[in-house]
Amino acid sequence: MKKPYYKDILQMNLLRSSLSRSPLPAIWILVLMTSVGPFGDTEYTPSLPRIADELGVSYAAVQQSMTVYLIAFAMMQLVYGPLSDRVGRKPIALGGALLFTVGSYICWISTSLDFLLIGRFLQGLGSCAGAIISSAAVRDSFDKDKIDLIYTKINTAFAVAPAAGPIVGALVDDHYGWHANMLILLISGLLLLFSVLFFFPETHNPDKNQHLQPKYIWKNYTTLFHEKNFLPAILINGIAIGVVYTSLTEGPALIIKTLGLSSRWIAVVAMGIFLAFVIGSFINMFLQKRLTSKSIVKIGLFFILAGGVCLAAVGYIDYLHLDTVLGSIMLSFIGVALIVPGSVAIAMRPFEKIAGAASAMIGFSQMIIAALANVGVSLLHFEPVYSLAIIFATLAFIGLFAHYLGFKTDR
Repeated sequence: MKKPYYKDILQMNLLRSSLSRSPLPAIWILVLMTSVGPFGDTEYTPSLPRIADELGVSYAAVQQSMTVYLIAFAMMQLVYGPLSDRVGRKPIALGGALLFTVGSYICWISTSLDFLLIGRFLQGLGSCAGAIISSAAVRDSFDKDKIDLIYTKINTAFAVAPAAGPIVGALVDDHYGWHANMLILLISGLLLLFSVLFFFPETHNPDKNQHLQPKYIWKNYTTLFHEKNFLPAILINGIAIGVVYTSLTEGPALIIKTLGLSSRWIAVVAMGIFLAFVIGSFINMFLQKRLTSKSIVKIGLFFILAGGVCLAAVGYIDYLHLDTVLGSIMLSFIGVALIVPGSVAIAMRPFEKIAGAASAMIGFSQMIIAALANVGVSLLHFEPVYSLAIIFATLAFIGLFAHYLGFKTDR
């Protein structure tokens, strides 16, 4: 029999490829999966002072609801990726949405801090599944020339969702109370659950060759730390995220108790922080053409330090007003916008073949460091302005120390 020409072989390979290509998930379902978790992170934070008052506990005790959420979120970052490779994307997305929904229901009916903490822990276990699975589904389904555009759309939602959370939460808390905020999260979870069930296609066939034994997973993750720049990069990245979450948990007390404003003003602060992100992003784009990622990250750390110093200064001279407090916090958030892209780029650059493991470890470190920072701020028995100032300055100094000792090459 006559052998096929190379063109026939090429056409056969293309046909096989097109037949085996995963179904394309709609952009809206990917955006929804990505944004529900970050929205749930921040939407309830304006209610923290009211929750403390109504449950009869201290503000520091209520801050634990963010800590347990972050710990659960961090743990599952390392599990969902390899598990979805083994059993498929859709079961993990459904399981995560179900956990988030159940946790939101428990939070909604909570009448004690213990039940609230249980609900937040379940929310944390479920909330990170959407972002991980949507990212994997893009890699599964879309052509290489379209992936960057899809990721841009998804990451826009990922950036807007946590900024929108406090704005919605502040307005709802001011009119309807904290249980209404939890009801919004419950509705969000149900929307996500049914959307995934009916509209999200399976994009990855289960692969039984993927090992789920801890020793294989551990080996993949330990490989990352053979690269000398990886540890300082993820540490500094986590420090930036720590600034975000300590601001979310301590900010409401600063606005309501220290400044004496209503919870609706938290929405104004959230918009100011979002503006700081935009400013920082433009500065970042300008500096990328002139400086290395390492240098930009260092500048970002100095911005965080400057914000902490300014907060301490306005507290010391007793010039606590919305504009001085918000301006100081915005300085630190400009630093966050400078740090996150560069630190992620430094951490991810050497790991093309194990990018999934590197991405999961970055997410894990973000949430663990944010949880530790949140514990630290809850243990400080100072006025909120001083607590934030101390945490910002401490995180910045740790980051500068890691930057000085850690980075071995000029990147």
